[in-house]
Amino acid sequence: MNINEDYEKVLQDSLRDELEWIEAEFELLFKNKKEKSKDDISLGNQILDNFIDNIKTDNSEELLNLLAITLNKIESNYPEFF
Repeated sequence: MNINEDYEKVLQDSLRDELEWIEAEFELLFKNKKEKSKDDISLGNQILDNFIDNIKTDNSEELLNLLAITLNKIESNYPEFF
Protein backbone atom coordinates (compact mmCIF):
# COMPACT_ATOMS: atom_id res chain seq x y z
CA MET A 1 0.00 0.00 0.00
CA ASN A 2 1.37 3.37 -0.92
CA ILE A 3 0.73 6.84 0.45
CA ASN A 4 -2.01 7.56 -2.08
CA GLU A 5 -3.94 4.44 -1.07
CA ASP A 6 -3.53 5.35 2.60
CA TYR A 7 -4.86 8.84 1.89
CA GLU A 8 -7.87 7.45 0.01
CA LYS A 9 -8.65 5.09 2.90
CA VAL A 10 -8.42 7.90 5.46
CA LEU A 11 -10.61 10.11 3.25
CA GLN A 12 -13.24 7.37 2.91
CA ASP A 13 -13.24 6.63 6.63
CA SER A 14 -13.50 10.32 7.47
CA LEU A 15 -16.40 10.84 5.06
CA ARG A 16 -18.25 7.81 6.42
CA ASP A 17 -17.89 9.22 9.95
CA GLU A 18 -19.15 12.63 8.81
CA LEU A 19 -22.11 11.09 6.97
CA GLU A 20 -23.08 9.09 10.05
CA TRP A 21 -22.78 12.27 12.12
CA ILE A 22 -25.05 14.34 9.87
CA GLU A 23 -27.73 11.65 9.82
CA ALA A 24 -27.59 11.40 13.61
CA GLU A 25 -27.63 15.20 13.95
CA PHE A 26 -30.81 15.50 11.89
CA GLU A 27 -32.41 12.72 13.88
CA LEU A 28 -31.55 14.40 17.19
CA LEU A 29 -32.67 17.83 16.10
CA PHE A 30 -35.76 17.10 14.06
CA LYS A 31 -37.10 13.56 14.43
CA ASN A 32 -39.51 14.28 17.28
CA LYS A 33 -40.80 17.56 15.86
CA LYS A 34 -44.07 17.08 14.03
CA GLU A 35 -43.91 20.55 12.52
CA LYS A 36 -40.70 22.38 11.83
CA SER A 37 -40.57 26.12 12.49
CA LYS A 38 -38.92 28.60 10.15
CA ASP A 39 -35.94 28.60 12.53
CA ASP A 40 -35.75 24.79 12.33
CA ILE A 41 -35.81 24.92 8.53
CA SER A 42 -33.15 27.62 8.52
CA LEU A 43 -30.93 25.65 10.90
CA GLY A 44 -31.34 22.42 8.91
CA ASN A 45 -30.54 24.17 5.65
CA GLN A 46 -27.51 25.86 7.19
CA ILE A 47 -26.23 22.51 8.47
CA LEU A 48 -26.69 20.91 5.04
CA ASP A 49 -25.13 23.83 3.17
CA ASN A 50 -22.08 23.94 5.43
CA PHE A 51 -21.71 20.18 5.37
CA ILE A 52 -21.87 19.97 1.58
CA ASP A 53 -19.54 22.95 1.12
CA ASN A 54 -16.92 21.44 3.43
CA ILE A 55 -17.07 17.82 2.26
CA LYS A 56 -13.96 16.58 0.53
CA THR A 57 -14.52 13.78 -1.96
CA ASP A 58 -11.69 14.44 -4.43
CA ASN A 59 -14.26 13.49 -7.07
CA SER A 60 -14.10 9.86 -5.94
CA GLU A 61 -17.11 8.08 -7.39
CA GLU A 62 -17.50 5.91 -4.28
CA LEU A 63 -17.42 8.91 -1.94
CA LEU A 64 -19.82 10.88 -4.11
CA ASN A 65 -22.19 7.90 -4.10
CA LEU A 66 -22.00 7.68 -0.30
CA LEU A 67 -22.78 11.38 -0.07
CA ALA A 68 -25.73 11.03 -2.45
CA ILE A 69 -27.13 8.06 -0.54
CA THR A 70 -26.93 9.92 2.76
CA LEU A 71 -28.52 13.07 1.38
CA ASN A 72 -31.30 10.97 -0.16
CA LYS A 73 -31.96 9.34 3.22
CA ILE A 74 -32.15 12.73 4.90
CA GLU A 75 -34.38 14.07 2.12
CA SER A 76 -36.79 11.14 2.42
CA ASN A 77 -37.05 11.61 6.21
CA TYR A 78 -37.00 15.42 6.22
CA PRO A 79 -38.23 16.65 2.79
CA GLU A 80 -38.93 20.15 4.10
CA PHE A 81 -35.16 20.84 4.06
CA PHE A 82 -34.85 20.24 0.34
